[in-house]
Amino acid sequence: MSVSTTGTRTVVSAGVGTRLFVWGLFPVLGAGAGVVLSLAPGWAARLPDWVHALPMVPGAEQIALLAGLQGAVLTSILAVVGLAAGLLLALTAHGEMVAVEVSPGGAVLASSERREEYAREDIGAVFVDGHDLVLLDTRTAELGRWRTDHSERRLREAFVAHGHPWNEGDPYADEFRRWADGMPELDGHAQSLLRSRRTALKEKDAEDAAELREELAAVGILVREEGHRQYWRRARPHVEGSKGECGNENGFRSVDRGDTDQGGAHGTR
Repeated sequence: MSVSTTGTRTVVSAGVGTRLFVWGLFPVLGAGAGVVLSLAPGWAARLPDWVHALPMVPGAEQIALLAGLQGAVLTSILAVVGLAAGLLLALTAHGEMVAVEVSPGGAVLASSERREEYAREDIGAVFVDGHDLVLLDTRTAELGRWRTDHSERRLREAFVAHGHPWNEGDPYADEFRRWADGMPELDGHAQSLLRSRRTALKEKDAEDAAELREELAAVGILVREEGHRQYWRRARPHVEGSKGECGNENGFRSVDRGDTDQGGAHGTR
């Protein structure tokens, strides 16, 4: 991990060593797995069905053809397939690396796929939730949730150094209540989203669960889970007269997201 401070900005990001490790390790492991697999008798019959659905892995028919090959030809082909799979994993890991730039005027979080700016005046709390860096707005709704492997200590130092409201854990954790299907405090739409998210959690569909978290955030409902159990709370009511979309004096975008867009969508899933 790399931490650099230039003037009034601190950047926490993956260091060169981490990037070299990812791009060097995964392809080598993939190629090595291909070589080992080619030496195992009856290897094609031992592959579980889910392996065929992985990117860069040949389908069942192609694997059946490969099973008829032997010796150096088979080893070379499987090594190349493993190398390609390793490169794809490295590319995925690289895309999920998040750079966190903090200054007195706000914070910028960016990966290879997205970039979000958060004005300091909009940030009400910052904390780490598991492997996620979470920013709440002044209404206690989520401004952003980003999956990152940066150490909590490094993130804390960066935000505290520039006067941001860092917290040791969710400052509103006590407001979460366990969700029960049909509870009267929630309307039908929220109940439907929570039911769908319960199914996604049971099926371990992380992407769908993250999207449903965003939809709940858009209607002012924040959600967290422990296993398959879901807990929820409401964001604070909107205060009339708050600022709309504009740029502050530091050049950061300030957005009043209202009750229809809490920004829980911001973040890597």
